[in-house]
Amino acid sequence: MALPPEPLDEVLPAARTVVEAEVTAVRDLGAWPRDDKGAPIESAAPRPAQQVTLRVTRALRGTPGAEIVVTKPPAGYALHKGVRGPFLLDADANILGRYGPDSYAVEEVEQALRGAP
Repeated sequence: MALPPEPLDEVLPAARTVVEAEVTAVRDLGAWPRDDKGAPIESAAPRPAQQVTLRVTRALRGTPGAEIVVTKPPAGYALHKGVRGPFLLDADANILGRYGPDSYAVEEVEQALRGAP
């Protein structure tokens, strides 16, 4: 059974930058597990780290450029070109949240930011 996302109020304090963005490029930084025929097992978890280019449509916290390169750490999800959503990033531009942009709705992040220091 999959774990739920971490509560937003636990993740948001570590987010130096919060953006609404779309993935425009992905580079795997680790090897995918392989089956006995050498084919990648894309359903395996954790999935390898990825370097991801984001096209920022709106900054909710911080002042990123229009395009930023961030890292998705090894986790139970993978990102693909075209994925959109809110990305919470730490000081080293690592994506926070157990499931990345699928962890929280944009409206939920906006509301939390209005109440955040």
